[in-house]
Amino acid sequence: MTEPSHRCDGCGATLGSKDELDHESGAGGRSWYCRYCGTAVPGIVAEKLSHRRDGSATDRRS
Repeated sequence: MTEPSHRCDGCGATLGSKDELDHESGAGGRSWYCRYCGTAVPGIVAEKLSHRRDGSATDRRS
């Protein structure tokens, strides 16, 4: 299975983890943005990326 990623519509960056996203919480839920250019990222895509397991030593999800 391939790792989830998304190509930003604004700057073309390949977003592959939560570290490459910014988010704002509001009354209607969270809004996600590309960290590099601020372009909005679809919520379903951003949520998948925010829960991605990277296998690093600090990844505590099992």
